[in-house]
Amino acid sequence: MDPMATSGSVDDDGFEVIDNKELPIRSGLSTATTIAAPNPHGIDIQVHPLPNKKSMIVSVHPPLKPVEDIPHVPCDIVLCIDVSGSMKTDAPLPTTDESGQKEVTGLSVLDLTKHAAKTVLETLNEKDRLGLVTFSDEATVVCALTYMTKENKDQVQKKISELYAGGITNLYHGMKTGLQMLRDSKFIPENIQALHILTDGLPNHMCPRQGYIPKLRNILRSHQKKLPLIHTFGFGYYIRSGLLQAIAEVGGGTYGFIPDAGMIGTVFVHSIANLYTTFATHATLKLRSSGATKLTVAEGSRTGIQLDETSPAEGEVSIRLGNLQYGQSRDILVHFDAQSDKKPTVQASLSYNFRGEMATAVSTDRLLTDPTSLPVSVCDYHVSRAMICALLRKLYPVSVIGEYKPLDHSQLNGPRSELQSLVADVQRFGHKDDQNTSLLHDLCGDDPYGQVSLAIGKDDYFEKWGKHYLLSLLNAHTYQICNSFKDPGPLAYGKDSPFFCKCRDELDECFDNLPAPQPSNLYPTQLPAAPGQYAPVQTNSAYKTNSFSMSRYNRRSDPCFAGHCIVRLAEGKGSIPVRNLCSGMAVWTPSGSRRVKAVVATKVADVALCKIGSLWITPWHPMQSEGGRWVFPREVAHEVKSFSGTIYSVLLVPNGATDAHAMMVGGQVCVTLGHGVIFGTDVRAHPFLGNYRQVAKSLALLPRDSSGILRSGGIRRDPKTRLAAAFIAPRQRRQHLQPRIRVKIIFARRAHNRAPAWKSCRLAMF
Repeated sequence: MDPMATSGSVDDDGFEVIDNKELPIRSGLSTATTIAAPNPHGIDIQVHPLPNKKSMIVSVHPPLKPVEDIPHVPCDIVLCIDVSGSMKTDAPLPTTDESGQKEVTGLSVLDLTKHAAKTVLETLNEKDRLGLVTFSDEATVVCALTYMTKENKDQVQKKISELYAGGITNLYHGMKTGLQMLRDSKFIPENIQALHILTDGLPNHMCPRQGYIPKLRNILRSHQKKLPLIHTFGFGYYIRSGLLQAIAEVGGGTYGFIPDAGMIGTVFVHSIANLYTTFATHATLKLRSSGATKLTVAEGSRTGIQLDETSPAEGEVSIRLGNLQYGQSRDILVHFDAQSDKKPTVQASLSYNFRGEMATAVSTDRLLTDPTSLPVSVCDYHVSRAMICALLRKLYPVSVIGEYKPLDHSQLNGPRSELQSLVADVQRFGHKDDQNTSLLHDLCGDDPYGQVSLAIGKDDYFEKWGKHYLLSLLNAHTYQICNSFKDPGPLAYGKDSPFFCKCRDELDECFDNLPAPQPSNLYPTQLPAAPGQYAPVQTNSAYKTNSFSMSRYNRRSDPCFAGHCIVRLAEGKGSIPVRNLCSGMAVWTPSGSRRVKAVVATKVADVALCKIGSLWITPWHPMQSEGGRWVFPREVAHEVKSFSGTIYSVLLVPNGATDAHAMMVGGQVCVTLGHGVIFGTDVRAHPFLGNYRQVAKSLALLPRDSSGILRSGGIRRDPKTRLAAAFIAPRQRRQHLQPRIRVKIIFARRAHNRAPAWKSCRLAMF
């Protein structure tokens, strides 16, 4: 559930739905909105006054899921793909080889884009339609908008596979052709129409003289009722992100930044998942105040460049919300100045497109002097979010031709100072809940946190990637959408929507498990001369034997060590490789010797491991640095390498001291499972991996081999947070494995003043 939906707001919040009629004004006063008529769409509007801040939070809550049992909302999708010459560029993996070079698989940027397109195709059904447009020197209609029957999907998949790169970048012609395809198609009211544009470069051919945005506005105005959504994606660092952002805003969509090959899967997956869970499009929220009360939308709640700028009447404000997703609220911060009005009131109305028809929801009057019953932490969260958006928007003034231009290096000192003040303000609120903490993690902290501070902290960082990334983050926080698995703040959006989580997980699994594309960039390699020949043979077969999983382009991690790493045993016992460690052995810990309760082995293919000295460890497995500070290995790694084989995790016997849940591997102190740090800012903090009881329960379900090692098939992730939530059994025949371990966990009854239950438990394996 959304926190604002369960926080104790007044029970009689509500609205009525009317169609294309003048909005009524009610004279009766109320301390809350009340239901005036049945609502066929299940939407909910709540007004939460904050009199001490002279502000209010207006929340729009779409229903949790569709009334019908459907796999996703039916869609009309046109993919508009850049096939210019630069799309031939290698798309190396985020990991490096033994020499420290990026791993090149032979896949190009276009190969990965085609794989993402096939992921979308695979998840469509007979109620969906898909069209395909490519652009380079000019635009080409590869596939008209077509229902995705089995036969049609096979044909489209073949056409996607046949795409090749070459030429220059005529973005305008591609965009125009894609929009024309949607406009000229038969209108299906139930289907969400969307154009998805992906490019990796600067448009350099047939650019409109008056600018893209004025031309786009003219095109969209001709669509009338069939107004589609436009989503844009920029791959790499040589993109015109300010233009892509402006196109998305005018088109009612969002912009996504794909910095490297490792992010293409997660960005595409989240964008399509948000599309699949669309409740309504082109939503606009209007607020009308009583008497002399003046309303002002907070800068951080504005949604940027509009298709048509409107001038609201006196005492009114209008906010274009764009798309609404099932199960995710939209929360707008509005300031008010009551002046001489002793009983100021406000009325909220929402107009939106639902399955091709416009509808309007209207609330009754809300008395602004009566404070909301929302928890302070929820109110402060939305205030903080609005402040973050306001700061990010200041970095991008709008040019005379209607697109965003990032500030020059010389202009960044002001925003840097404002960022420091903003961090202090958010910290001053003092909230430790997940939502407020996630915003702080976006702003500051050690890597991987603090990406905002990192992006604007150095001129070269801002120029290379910050100016592209921060626009994407602004989109996520403005529209309250989860746009990747990467950033803590956006991960809070959609987590309480089972419909979104289901769609995202299906797309995610599809991207990972579809057969990898045939590499386009097969560079010749020399083989030794064959018998009877004088010269070595050139071949392109090097990559054909290099099979890999596409999950490597959709970043993951597991908490483990490589099996050959040496673990220090208890004093006087010496050292052995991790793979030889068994239950019952005693190992060294910072708190003295401790016996091993369980060893978990997981077979992996093509995962990233970090090298620190003689230690090979997964990137997010906490370890101690030389100064005693707990860090992630990726922060201090000498190199990162792809690894296929078996990796190991260790559970020690339970102990109340956190330091008793660490051991020395490869000369480094590394945390073990169930260490007891569950919440907080400590790098080790993890709600599952730090929880001894939960880890033990999960391990109880794993099979073991003849040597007593537990065999895992990997990690199951929480659909809301994407954090590790359980170990899963391997997908293999189990006749060679002994029966599962029977685990009995005995927890002491806990008094109110005693230690957490995990500190006083016994684990018996037999």
